[in-house]
Amino acid sequence: MIDRTRMQNDLLEARRARLEAEAANQDVEELIWELQHVQLGRQRVVFSIAGFEQEAA
Repeated sequence: MIDRTRMQNDLLEARRARLEAEAANQDVEELIWELQHVQLGRQRVVFSIAGFEQEAA
């Protein structure tokens, strides 16, 4: 016998997962676009590495 409630819940979970994946993909696409359109001299990339901070003198 088919459990329609379980099937509906599975479908909702699959839709939610798809929406999350699409949102993550959009974030990646935006990051790639930004990296491809960097204008040197106008933008600066800042890197921060924990553990290498200088102590106050």
